[in-house]
Amino acid sequence: MRWILLMSMTCAFWAGAFIAGKIGLRTATPLTLTYTRFVLAVGCLYLYARFKGISLRIGRGDIGNLLLLGLTGMVGYHLLFFQALKHSTAIKTAMIGATNPLMAAALAALFLGEGLDGGRILLMLTALAGVLLTISNWHLGMLVRQGPGLGDLFMGGAVVCWSIYAVLVRRMVRRFDPIVSTFYSFLTCVVVLAPLQGIEIARHGLAVDAPGWLAIVYMGVFPTFIGYLVQQQAIKHLGVGKAALFINLVPVMVMVLAVVVLGETFLPLNLVSAGMIIASVLGFNLMAGTAGSAPRPAAAPAAPSALPPPPVPGARP
Repeated sequence: MRWILLMSMTCAFWAGAFIAGKIGLRTATPLTLTYTRFVLAVGCLYLYARFKGISLRIGRGDIGNLLLLGLTGMVGYHLLFFQALKHSTAIKTAMIGATNPLMAAALAALFLGEGLDGGRILLMLTALAGVLLTISNWHLGMLVRQGPGLGDLFMGGAVVCWSIYAVLVRRMVRRFDPIVSTFYSFLTCVVVLAPLQGIEIARHGLAVDAPGWLAIVYMGVFPTFIGYLVQQQAIKHLGVGKAALFINLVPVMVMVLAVVVLGETFLPLNLVSAGMIIASVLGFNLMAGTAGSAPRPAAAPAAPSALPPPPVPGARP
């Protein structure tokens, strides 16, 4: 029961990152939110590794692989995630982000040769239908005529980035301790974005208000650092499959928080499409677990993203 409660709390942290991101974007840019969030997160993770006596040494041959993880799962995902939040609602962003494990499975089938049976392909199509209905507010004809919104496209790109990251993790996970790969993924984000952040400050200054800084601190500490640590321990006590199932709570929590905190509107019909997405992802993960393949994360989600932190095999982030 303890770990069930802790994982539920962690999902609330991850859902809160969508809300904090919207609040932070009122005065901060997507670049600033991404950079400062990971400055905090990498500092916390470094102190934790020192406290636990975990060596962060890596070989020169590992730098390229870890750099690729950081560029896809941290830099690419989070910049696109915050751009999506800037141009769309937290609810729509969360619904698109919920399809992360399905996209990751599709890429794994394409590049790693992992099979997909008819049942899981059907669930992927059902989730896609739910996403299209959600972003169009059930006006598919308008979606066909006008195309998806800018925020929807950004979040679609974020899903692709996170899914590439998830596939890369599956190929490299046995080579690194999860703390080590996560630390260097975070550090890559900080190092790569530092020059860009410096240029932005030089040109436009840094006018983040108090709520914006609180949002940054929240995202760096709670969903990114604490959420990651709780998830890793929960996997040990509950197992990969059970821990991964909690991720389906995130879009539900985002819907509630977005309406209550941000005042976003939610069409009753979108409850149906949201249910289609969540049920499809839940069913996909259950079928994947039954088939013996660990379900992949959805951030963010590692975030993110909102995304929560990076996954170990089968973990969500």
